[in-house]
Amino acid sequence: MNRFASLLETLILTPSRNAKIAAMAQYFQDTPDPDRGYALAAITRDLTLANLKPAGLRALVADRVDPDLFAMSYDYVGDMAETISLIWPEADSADVETSPLPGVASFIADVEATPKSALDAYIAHQLDNASANERWAMIKLATGGLRVGVSARLAKTALAQYGGQDLAEIEKIWHGLDIPYAGLFAWLDGSGDKPQIAAGNIFHPMMLSNPIDADRDFNRLEAADYDAEWKWDGIRVQLVFGADTGSDAADSPAPGRMFSRTGDDISAAFPDVTTSLRGQAVLDGELLIGAPQDHGPETDRGEHILFDAQPFNHLQQRLNRKKAAKTQLRDLPAFVRVYDMLFDGGADIRDLPLVTRRDRLARFLQQHDNPRL
Repeated sequence: MNRFASLLETLILTPSRNAKIAAMAQYFQDTPDPDRGYALAAITRDLTLANLKPAGLRALVADRVDPDLFAMSYDYVGDMAETISLIWPEADSADVETSPLPGVASFIADVEATPKSALDAYIAHQLDNASANERWAMIKLATGGLRVGVSARLAKTALAQYGGQDLAEIEKIWHGLDIPYAGLFAWLDGSGDKPQIAAGNIFHPMMLSNPIDADRDFNRLEAADYDAEWKWDGIRVQLVFGADTGSDAADSPAPGRMFSRTGDDISAAFPDVTTSLRGQAVLDGELLIGAPQDHGPETDRGEHILFDAQPFNHLQQRLNRKKAAKTQLRDLPAFVRVYDMLFDGGADIRDLPLVTRRDRLARFLQQHDNPRL
């Protein structure tokens, strides 16, 4: 735990991007599995523990500190974990049974496995044995919300530097990995093969565009080497579907999921698209709203939508909702203007040229005629 707490302190106090990367890479080098994997998940904010709540911590500190003093301190500091770690009274060594602090993985396992009736005593014992930095690290681990000036991409950059691998290769497999990333670290250490992931129902990194330097690059560009896309008035999404449909995938509705460009699952808000998907693929495109009509392409549910993309404010009415209302499904029908294919069936085709991927996409769309795509 001390090593993890020291890493967090370094990340918070170090403004240099390269120094943060170096500190994380060194931590991955010095820390064994599974501690480094759980630490990585905490830094990328992919770790969620359900057993310890902020209200429980408030009650715990109220037994040790005057409530008014804690309230004033919390108001001044502004962060509960930091306030508790600083105000927690140093235990009298004569009254406390001193024991080594657990490692990151052991602490997480203990918090999740300890009955709630005994959890307060466990946390108090660990806080009594810890320094202020270690207390802060443990509280942040248990409650989440770890913000140390490191994005998930920066943490992956540190992994790439540590293992001598291309960041893009780590990005490709990231969303198919499970905490504590034992297979990932084995590959980066050189003791295992690169983890193989199936298309599944997981998000895959978007193949985003890259900016050019007009003064340096423009005169060297050959128009014949590029494709142009319209700028549609929607949001970038990824459709992942059909991983388990078997040999009848072409004729059966496939369970589909829709992800935003940041990997958020927005499937429940757009069932008119996700329930229409057939076949097996990972597709990239723009989510748009069409105009409801009494004519135009008919879906398998007898609906008619016209593929004239409506202004963005139509789409806004359906965004940021857990579930779409029936009136929205009727009046604001969604569709996706697809322009790339990342997986064709179970085959990863991201390394193929765009023109080849587009040819395969065209064949797929012709085979699986869907008015929503």
